Amino acid sequence: MKKFIRIIVVQQWNSKVMENMSTDLNKMKINRQPSSRFIELDVLRGILIAFMIFFHLLWDLDYFGIVSLNHQIYQFQGVIPPIFFLLVGICLVVGKNKNLSKTPQEQKKYDRHLILRGLKIFGFGMVITIVTVIFMPDRPIIFGVLHFIGLSIILSIPFIRLKYCNILFASLIILAGIIMGQYPIENPTVFHLVIGMHQANIWSYTIDYFPLIPWFGATLVGIVLGSILYKDNKRRFYLPDLSKYKSFTTLSWVGKHSLVIYLLHQPAIAGALFIFVLI
Repeated sequence: MKKFIRIIVVQQWNSKVMENMSTDLNKMKINRQPSSRFIELDVLRGILIAFMIFFHLLWDLDYFGIVSLNHQIYQFQGVIPPIFFLLVGICLVVGKNKNLSKTPQEQKKYDRHLILRGLKIFGFGMVITIVTVIFMPDRPIIFGVLHFIGLSIILSIPFIRLKYCNILFASLIILAGIIMGQYPIENPTVFHLVIGMHQANIWSYTIDYFPLIPWFGATLVGIVLGSILYKDNKRRFYLPDLSKYKSFTTLSWVGKHSLVIYLLHQPAIAGALFIFVLI
Protein backbone atom coordinates (compact mmCIF):
# COMPACT_ATOMS: atom_id res chain seq x y z
CA MET A 1 0.00 0.00 0.00
CA LYS A 2 2.80 2.39 0.94
CA LYS A 3 4.52 1.48 -2.29
CA PHE A 4 1.34 2.24 -4.24
CA ILE A 5 0.92 5.63 -2.51
CA ARG A 6 4.57 6.44 -3.17
CA ILE A 7 4.04 5.69 -6.87
CA ILE A 8 0.96 7.94 -6.96
CA VAL A 9 2.84 10.79 -5.23
CA VAL A 10 5.80 10.46 -7.59
CA GLN A 11 3.51 10.43 -10.60
CA GLN A 12 1.67 13.52 -9.35
CA TRP A 13 4.97 15.26 -8.64
CA ASN A 14 6.28 14.37 -12.11
CA SER A 15 3.02 15.57 -13.61
CA LYS A 16 3.36 18.86 -11.73
CA VAL A 17 6.97 19.27 -12.83
CA MET A 18 6.04 18.63 -16.47
CA GLU A 19 3.17 21.09 -16.19
CA ASN A 20 5.50 23.76 -14.78
CA MET A 21 8.09 23.06 -17.46
CA SER A 22 5.44 23.33 -20.14
CA THR A 23 4.22 26.63 -18.67
CA ASP A 24 7.77 27.98 -18.51
CA LEU A 25 8.44 26.96 -22.11
CA ASN A 26 5.26 28.66 -23.25
CA LYS A 27 6.28 31.80 -21.40
CA MET A 28 9.68 31.66 -23.06
CA LYS A 29 8.04 31.36 -26.47
CA ILE A 30 5.75 34.29 -25.73
CA ASN A 31 8.49 36.46 -24.27
CA ARG A 32 11.15 35.55 -26.81
CA GLN A 33 11.78 38.56 -29.00
CA PRO A 34 12.90 38.24 -32.59
CA SER A 35 16.30 39.66 -33.39
CA SER A 36 16.08 43.42 -33.83
CA ARG A 37 18.98 43.42 -36.28
CA PHE A 38 18.62 43.16 -40.03
CA ILE A 39 21.00 40.36 -40.89
CA GLU A 40 21.64 41.61 -44.43
CA LEU A 41 23.31 44.76 -43.07
CA ASP A 42 25.69 42.71 -40.93
CA VAL A 43 26.34 40.33 -43.83
CA LEU A 44 27.18 43.20 -46.18
CA ARG A 45 29.46 44.73 -43.57
CA GLY A 46 31.12 41.33 -43.10
CA ILE A 47 31.71 40.98 -46.85
CA LEU A 48 33.30 44.44 -46.97
CA ILE A 49 35.57 43.62 -44.03
CA ALA A 50 36.64 40.38 -45.73
CA PHE A 51 37.56 42.22 -48.93
CA MET A 52 39.35 44.92 -46.95
CA ILE A 53 41.46 42.32 -45.14
CA PHE A 54 42.29 40.72 -48.49
CA PHE A 55 43.46 44.01 -50.04
CA HIS A 56 45.40 44.98 -46.92
CA LEU A 57 47.14 41.60 -47.05
CA LEU A 58 48.16 42.29 -50.64
CA TRP A 59 49.38 45.76 -49.68
CA ASP A 60 51.45 44.37 -46.80
CA LEU A 61 52.97 41.65 -48.99
CA ASP A 62 54.04 44.34 -51.43
CA TYR A 63 55.22 46.74 -48.70
CA PHE A 64 57.48 44.13 -47.10
CA GLY A 65 58.83 43.11 -50.50
CA ILE A 66 57.52 39.56 -50.26
CA VAL A 67 55.42 39.76 -53.42
CA SER A 68 55.63 42.45 -56.07
CA LEU A 69 52.16 43.49 -57.18
CA ASN A 70 50.67 45.68 -59.87
CA HIS A 71 49.30 48.67 -57.98
CA GLN A 72 46.36 48.86 -60.39
CA ILE A 73 44.74 46.10 -58.36
CA TYR A 74 44.15 48.55 -55.52
CA GLN A 75 41.66 50.46 -57.67
CA PHE A 76 39.09 47.79 -56.82
CA GLN A 77 39.51 48.64 -53.15
CA GLY A 78 38.08 52.08 -53.83
CA VAL A 79 34.49 50.80 -53.80
CA ILE A 80 34.70 49.45 -50.24
CA PRO A 81 34.79 52.68 -48.14
CA PRO A 82 31.85 54.36 -49.96
CA ILE A 83 29.66 51.32 -49.29
CA PHE A 84 30.77 51.43 -45.66
CA PHE A 85 29.71 55.08 -45.51
CA LEU A 86 26.34 54.22 -47.03
CA LEU A 87 25.91 51.54 -44.37
CA VAL A 88 26.69 54.09 -41.65
CA GLY A 89 23.74 56.18 -42.81
CA ILE A 90 21.40 53.20 -43.20
CA CYS A 91 22.26 51.84 -39.76
CA LEU A 92 21.77 55.25 -38.15
CA VAL A 93 18.22 55.30 -39.51
CA VAL A 94 17.55 51.73 -38.35
CA GLY A 95 18.84 52.57 -34.87
CA LYS A 96 16.77 55.75 -34.72
CA ASN A 97 13.62 53.94 -35.86
CA LYS A 98 13.91 51.60 -32.88
CA ASN A 99 13.64 54.59 -30.57
CA LEU A 100 10.71 56.40 -32.22
CA SER A 101 8.20 55.01 -29.71
CA LYS A 102 10.30 56.08 -26.74
CA THR A 103 9.96 59.27 -24.75
CA PRO A 104 11.75 62.45 -25.86
CA GLN A 105 14.11 62.03 -22.90
CA GLU A 106 15.01 58.50 -24.02
CA GLN A 107 15.53 59.72 -27.59
CA LYS A 108 17.91 62.40 -26.34
CA LYS A 109 19.73 59.70 -24.41
CA TYR A 110 20.11 57.77 -27.66
CA ASP A 111 21.50 60.87 -29.35
CA ARG A 112 24.07 61.15 -26.57
CA HIS A 113 24.89 57.47 -27.16
CA LEU A 114 25.56 58.25 -30.83
CA ILE A 115 27.83 61.15 -29.87
CA LEU A 116 29.82 58.95 -27.51
CA ARG A 117 30.04 56.18 -30.11
CA GLY A 118 31.23 58.66 -32.71
CA LEU A 119 33.86 60.02 -30.32
CA LYS A 120 35.02 56.50 -29.50
CA ILE A 121 35.48 55.59 -33.17
CA PHE A 122 37.20 58.91 -33.82
CA GLY A 123 39.45 58.18 -30.84
CA PHE A 124 40.46 54.87 -32.39
CA GLY A 125 41.27 56.81 -35.53
CA MET A 126 43.55 59.10 -33.53
CA VAL A 127 45.36 56.05 -32.14
CA ILE A 128 45.99 54.94 -35.73
CA THR A 129 47.21 58.46 -36.53
CA ILE A 130 49.77 58.28 -33.72
CA VAL A 131 50.93 54.82 -34.75
CA THR A 132 51.38 55.80 -38.40
CA VAL A 133 53.15 59.04 -37.50
CA ILE A 134 55.68 56.94 -35.57
CA PHE A 135 56.10 54.03 -37.97
CA MET A 136 55.17 55.63 -41.32
CA PRO A 137 56.11 59.30 -40.95
CA ASP A 138 56.28 59.77 -44.73
CA ARG A 139 52.61 58.79 -45.25
CA PRO A 140 50.73 59.00 -41.92
CA ILE A 141 46.95 58.72 -41.64
CA ILE A 142 45.68 62.16 -40.62
CA PHE A 143 42.00 61.76 -41.47
CA GLY A 144 41.17 58.21 -42.53
CA VAL A 145 38.18 55.89 -42.48
CA LEU A 146 37.73 55.78 -38.69
CA HIS A 147 38.14 59.55 -38.29
CA PHE A 148 35.50 60.07 -40.97
CA ILE A 149 33.02 57.51 -39.60
CA GLY A 150 33.36 58.88 -36.06
CA LEU A 151 32.66 62.47 -37.11
CA SER A 152 29.96 61.51 -39.60
CA ILE A 153 27.99 59.68 -36.90
CA ILE A 154 27.97 62.84 -34.78
CA LEU A 155 27.20 65.18 -37.68
CA SER A 156 24.39 62.91 -38.92
CA ILE A 157 22.26 63.26 -35.78
CA PRO A 158 20.24 66.31 -36.95
CA PHE A 159 20.06 64.96 -40.51
CA ILE A 160 18.42 61.65 -39.55
CA ARG A 161 15.12 63.43 -38.94
CA LEU A 162 15.17 65.00 -42.40
CA LYS A 163 14.93 61.59 -44.09
CA TYR A 164 14.38 61.99 -47.86
CA CYS A 165 15.34 65.68 -47.86
CA ASN A 166 18.93 64.58 -47.32
CA ILE A 167 19.24 63.79 -51.01
CA LEU A 168 19.49 67.54 -51.59
CA PHE A 169 22.22 68.03 -48.97
CA ALA A 170 24.04 64.94 -50.22
CA SER A 171 24.03 66.24 -53.79
CA LEU A 172 25.38 69.64 -52.69
CA ILE A 173 28.16 68.08 -50.59
CA ILE A 174 29.23 65.69 -53.34
CA LEU A 175 29.16 68.52 -55.90
CA ALA A 176 31.21 70.70 -53.54
CA GLY A 177 33.75 67.89 -53.23
CA ILE A 178 34.07 67.59 -57.00
CA ILE A 179 34.60 71.34 -57.34
CA MET A 180 37.09 71.51 -54.46
CA GLY A 181 39.06 68.69 -56.01
CA GLN A 182 39.77 70.94 -58.98
CA TYR A 183 41.54 73.47 -56.77
CA PRO A 184 44.29 71.76 -54.77
CA ILE A 185 46.26 73.70 -52.17
CA GLU A 186 49.79 73.30 -50.93
CA ASN A 187 50.66 72.94 -47.24
CA PRO A 188 47.08 72.35 -46.04
CA THR A 189 46.28 72.51 -42.33
CA VAL A 190 44.52 69.69 -40.50
CA PHE A 191 41.26 71.62 -40.84
CA HIS A 192 41.75 71.85 -44.60
CA LEU A 193 42.34 68.09 -44.78
CA VAL A 194 39.26 67.34 -42.70
CA ILE A 195 36.90 69.29 -44.94
CA GLY A 196 38.53 68.07 -48.17
CA MET A 197 41.07 70.70 -49.24
CA HIS A 198 44.40 69.05 -50.00
CA GLN A 199 47.38 68.73 -52.30
CA ALA A 200 46.95 67.53 -55.85
CA ASN A 201 48.81 64.29 -55.13
CA ILE A 202 47.30 63.65 -51.70
CA TRP A 203 47.94 59.89 -51.83
CA SER A 204 51.65 60.57 -51.89
CA TYR A 205 51.31 61.99 -48.38
CA THR A 206 48.96 59.49 -46.73
CA ILE A 207 47.80 55.90 -47.11
CA ASP A 208 44.21 56.56 -45.98
CA TYR A 209 42.22 59.74 -46.58
CA PHE A 210 38.45 60.31 -46.59
CA PRO A 211 37.47 63.94 -45.91
CA LEU A 212 33.99 65.08 -44.91
CA ILE A 213 33.52 66.68 -48.32
CA PRO A 214 32.47 64.83 -50.45
CA TRP A 215 32.19 61.60 -48.42
CA PHE A 216 29.65 62.86 -45.90
CA GLY A 217 27.34 62.99 -48.89
CA ALA A 218 27.55 59.18 -49.08
CA THR A 219 26.44 58.91 -45.46
CA LEU A 220 23.48 61.19 -46.18
CA VAL A 221 22.55 59.04 -49.19
CA GLY A 222 22.63 56.10 -46.77
CA ILE A 223 20.16 57.93 -44.52
CA VAL A 224 17.84 58.37 -47.52
CA LEU A 225 18.14 54.68 -48.43
CA GLY A 226 17.56 53.65 -44.82
CA SER A 227 14.42 55.80 -44.66
CA ILE A 228 13.09 54.06 -47.77
CA LEU A 229 14.23 50.46 -47.31
CA TYR A 230 13.61 50.24 -43.54
CA LYS A 231 10.73 52.62 -43.02
CA ASP A 232 9.11 52.26 -39.57
CA ASN A 233 11.80 49.72 -38.68
CA LYS A 234 10.41 47.18 -41.17
CA ARG A 235 12.22 45.67 -44.14
CA ARG A 236 10.46 47.03 -47.23
CA PHE A 237 11.76 44.41 -49.64
CA TYR A 238 11.68 40.64 -49.86
CA LEU A 239 14.63 38.72 -48.51
CA PRO A 240 14.88 34.98 -47.77
CA ASP A 241 15.89 33.90 -44.29
CA LEU A 242 19.69 34.20 -44.47
CA SER A 243 20.11 32.92 -40.92
CA LYS A 244 19.51 29.39 -42.22
CA TYR A 245 22.84 29.40 -44.01
CA LYS A 246 26.14 28.98 -42.17
CA SER A 247 28.08 31.17 -44.60
CA PHE A 248 25.74 34.10 -44.03
CA THR A 249 25.69 33.71 -40.25
CA THR A 250 29.50 33.67 -40.29
CA LEU A 251 29.61 36.87 -42.36
CA SER A 252 26.98 38.34 -40.06
CA TRP A 253 29.19 37.62 -37.04
CA VAL A 254 32.10 39.33 -38.80
CA GLY A 255 29.87 42.29 -39.57
CA LYS A 256 28.73 42.61 -35.96
CA HIS A 257 32.37 42.75 -34.82
CA SER A 258 33.65 44.80 -37.75
CA LEU A 259 35.22 47.56 -35.64
CA VAL A 260 37.30 45.17 -33.53
CA ILE A 261 38.33 43.17 -36.59
CA TYR A 262 39.23 46.36 -38.45
CA LEU A 263 41.42 47.52 -35.57
CA LEU A 264 43.20 44.20 -35.09
CA HIS A 265 43.59 42.76 -38.58
CA GLN A 266 46.28 45.10 -39.88
CA PRO A 267 48.61 44.86 -36.84
CA ALA A 268 48.15 41.07 -36.91
CA ILE A 269 48.95 40.78 -40.63
CA ALA A 270 51.81 43.28 -40.57
CA GLY A 271 53.28 41.74 -37.41
CA ALA A 272 53.19 38.22 -38.85
CA LEU A 273 54.79 39.33 -42.13
CA PHE A 274 57.44 41.35 -40.27
CA ILE A 275 58.42 38.27 -38.30
CA PHE A 276 58.40 36.23 -41.52
CA VAL A 277 60.80 38.69 -43.16
CA LEU A 278 63.14 38.59 -40.14
CA ILE A 279 63.23 34.81 -40.23
